[in-house]
Amino acid sequence: MPEDAQLSALPETALPEGGMRMAAETLVTERLRALRRALGRNVGPRDVVVRGTSPASRKHLFEEACELYWNELSWEETTDEEMIGDRELTEMVFPGLLAFIDALLPSGESGEPDRKREHRDVAHDFLLWLAARLVGLRNAKISGNGHHSRIRRELQVTDEMIDLIAYRLYSLTSDEIEEIQIL
Repeated sequence: MPEDAQLSALPETALPEGGMRMAAETLVTERLRALRRALGRNVGPRDVVVRGTSPASRKHLFEEACELYWNELSWEETTDEEMIGDRELTEMVFPGLLAFIDALLPSGESGEPDRKREHRDVAHDFLLWLAARLVGLRNAKISGNGHHSRIRRELQVTDEMIDLIAYRLYSLTSDEIEEIQIL
């Protein structure tokens, strides 16, 4: 199967289904398990969707997150602005997307999640979509026509983006994030 056909197996703005969904859910579950181990605490209890987003809004917000991913990734591929050596600075590649995720997960004055204004379900959907994208990239057959470096770069930033979103979803402190990144 040609590389582009394999990478496009996941539509640009659709949630994964079937085996791809199972693989994505497994990847997210393993990341959360690693977070719990590294922090020595459960990261799940605070992560409850109290008030779900309406289906139309949920679909719209999810598609907006996907579009931000593609737009910011495309811009970085064009400009190479955020390269340091052979690595991307993921936070700088996706500034708009990370701001969007932060807007989906607002905090109240106490620092606790603002359950009345949040769209945690949308952030979960997007995390699952990113995980499926990462699985698709890992399984891609790479041809010798220059796609290798593009796929390698997208793998790196997508993998790191999953972590950055998980940190936000589970309200990790900056000290906890620093501790995890050292490991």
